[in-house]
Amino acid sequence: MLVEQKIAALSQVENQYRRVVPDAGNMLAQQAIADVFCVNGDSEWRGLGVIESSGVHLTPEYQRFDAEAHFRPAPQQVYDDPRARCGEVLTGRCKPHQCPLFGKTCNPETAFGALMVSSEGACAAWYQYRQQECEV
Repeated sequence: MLVEQKIAALSQVENQYRRVVPDAGNMLAQQAIADVFCVNGDSEWRGLGVIESSGVHLTPEYQRFDAEAHFRPAPQQVYDDPRARCGEVLTGRCKPHQCPLFGKTCNPETAFGALMVSSEGACAAWYQYRQQECEV
C-alpha cells in the first residue's frame, strides 16, 4: 500500500481494515464481548448525558469478577461544569482548545472534564502535543 502510494506520488490515508475483517465485523471478538457483557438499560455518560441501551453488566458467568457488586460503592453523582464542552469534543463539534476552560482552569493538574483526566483523553493529548498550535 505505501509502496503503491510512493510510486503513484500519492500521500493519503487508506483504510485496510476491510482486508482482514468482513463487513459483519470481527465475529470472534463480538462473541467474546457477548459472553462477558449484557446490555442493562440506559446509562449516563459524562459529557454526553443518558444514552439509551448503553449500560452493561457482566453476564452471570462472570459476575464473580464484578467489583461493583463485591465492594458495593455508594452511588456518586458527578456534575460536569456547564462551561466545559466535553460532549462537543467527543462528538467532533469542537476542538479541545475551543473550550473556554481548556488550558486555564482545566489542565492535566486540575482537570475539570473527563477528557483531561486521563493522559489518553482528547483534551489531555491536545494539551500535551498541540497546545503550541492554538491560542490558549
